[in-house]
Amino acid sequence: MPEPAAPVPADPRLAARFTEDLLDGCRVLAKDYGYRPAQFERMVREHGGVEAARLLLRGAGTAGGFTVLWEKNQLGRSSEATMLRTEYSELFTPDELLLARRRLEEHGFDVDAHLRTLTEQA
Repeated sequence: MPEPAAPVPADPRLAARFTEDLLDGCRVLAKDYGYRPAQFERMVREHGGVEAARLLLRGAGTAGGFTVLWEKNQLGRSSEATMLRTEYSELFTPDELLLARRRLEEHGFDVDAHLRTLTEQA
C-alpha cells in the first residue's frame, strides 16, 4: 500500500524559514562544537528542510548526526526538535510530529521543557 502523501505546506515562506533555521543550526554546530553535519546540510540544500526532515524520520533508527547531537547534549538543534516548534508544526502531519517527539523522548530529551524555554525567549 502506498504511503499517504504529505500535505503541501500552506506557506512556502514558512518552509523556507524552516530550511534556513536548520542550516543556521548547522553553522552553530560547526562554530561552537566543531561538528559539521555535512551529509545533513547537503540533504537540506538538495531537498529543502521539510522534505529532509521527513526523509530522516522515515529512516530506520536515528541518523549518525542525531547521535552526535545527543552525545553533545544538543538535541534541541535536531531537525526533530525544530519540527516541534509551534511556528513549524503546520508543515508536518500529526503522525510525523508524534514520531519526532518519540524519537527525542527515547533519548531522554525533555521536549516540553525545551518548547517552554523557546516560548520564554520569544
